[in-house]
Amino acid sequence: MNHHSNPPATVVLTIAGFDPSGGAGILADLKTFAAHNCYGVAAITALTVQNTQSVSSVHATNAKVLKETILSLVADGHLRAVKIGMLANRENAEVVREILQANPSLPAVLDPVWRSATGADLLNKAGLEYLRDHLLRHATLITPNLAEASALTDLKVENQESMKAAAQKLAEMGARAVVVTGGHLEKAVDVFYDGKAMEVFVGDHIKPDNTHGTGWTFSAAVASNLALGRQLRDSIVLAKAYVTEAIRKAYAVGPGRVPLNHFYRVQQNPRPADLSPPVQEPEAVH
Repeated sequence: MNHHSNPPATVVLTIAGFDPSGGAGILADLKTFAAHNCYGVAAITALTVQNTQSVSSVHATNAKVLKETILSLVADGHLRAVKIGMLANRENAEVVREILQANPSLPAVLDPVWRSATGADLLNKAGLEYLRDHLLRHATLITPNLAEASALTDLKVENQESMKAAAQKLAEMGARAVVVTGGHLEKAVDVFYDGKAMEVFVGDHIKPDNTHGTGWTFSAAVASNLALGRQLRDSIVLAKAYVTEAIRKAYAVGPGRVPLNHFYRVQQNPRPADLSPPVQEPEAVH
């Protein structure tokens, strides 16, 4: 029983892997939810051993435990959207499909994470095939990057025209709506297709090294906006604007890829740690 008088929070669930460096995965999603004034809850699909430079290993969560975790969160009855990221294997993908099928009114954004930017496999072959053949049709929106769109469609996706072709093919394969993200192109181009109309969003390509977790953050931002009651297209536009500025305001936390600054909106001034004067020792009292 809830005895609090405050209005309930807008709750968003992330189902994804754990990146201990904080740039991607569960931690990036939760930071993105918080930046959008949403309350994040999480079900972890895998533990990864990684830092800003590389992924060393992946350890998938037991599918039974994953299912129990998600069902316990759904049972609270407050979820307003779900973001799905790294799944690791087919068993986890099957769990997520079952949950989405049982909750068709819950907005779901699927980021079909397949391989890390440094080349580590984050979803096995059987999992990718299951995602393609069974899971993607249950999501409100899927957000593949160029490599993921290629893997799902068997098309060579490398420019705006091939992005459009991939988006259309994914819709033919059952996807309700698609955003093929092209942040690695000369211009940050995203292609949106909802099965009826094709739209291209073009942004500036800024700080190409500040890209650790851009796909994760974009899909989490879309899910946050859907949870807040916004329409799909508006959610995509707002998410792109958020990610662009988070890249612009990013700062390094290690020698490798630079993660986004998810909380730039509340940092009106440079980070306090950069401005804090040296700590003064208190004067001795005699």
